[in-house]
Amino acid sequence: MARNTLAEIADQGAVNIAATQARKAEISVANKAIHKFGGEDAILEFIASGGTISALCKVLGVGNTTFDRWVERGGAERQAAYARARTRAAQSLAEQTIDIADAATIQEVQLAKLRCDRRAWLASKLSEEFSDKQQPLVNIDLGSMALDALRKRSVVSLDDSA
Repeated sequence: MARNTLAEIADQGAVNIAATQARKAEISVANKAIHKFGGEDAILEFIASGGTISALCKVLGVGNTTFDRWVERGGAERQAAYARARTRAAQSLAEQTIDIADAATIQEVQLAKLRCDRRAWLASKLSEEFSDKQQPLVNIDLGSMALDALRKRSVVSLDDSA
C-alpha cells in the first residue's frame, strides 16, 4: 500500500479544485452563449425545428459535452423540455421530407432522395413514432412450452416379460 505524502495529497486536491472550476467556467460560458442566442426557449425552438445539436453547439461556440451538462444542470424540467423538443424535431424532419420531395426536379431526384432518406433516418432515431422497427407480433415462450410437454409425458415401461 503506497503512502501519499502531504505534498502529493495537496497537489491532488489542487488538481481536483482546478477541474471543478474549469467545468463551472464551461457552464458559465454556455449560459452566456445561450442567453445571447435568445435563452432557453430559443434553444429549444432551434432543436424542435430540426436543428442538430452539433450545429447548435457551433453557433454557441461550446462543445457537445458542455451542452449536455447544461441540459443536465437544468434539472428534470429542462430535460423534459429538451425531450419534447427532440420529439418535435422528428416531426419537423418528417415534414421536411415532403417539402424536399415536392420541390425536386428530374435532375435532382437522387439528391432529393438522399436528403429525404437522411431526414427520415434521423426522425426515426429521435422518435419511435417514425421508426421502421416492427414490434414482435407474437411472443412465444419456448421454455414453458418444453416444460409443459415434459409434465404431460407418460412413462412407458419396455418390459420383455409381457
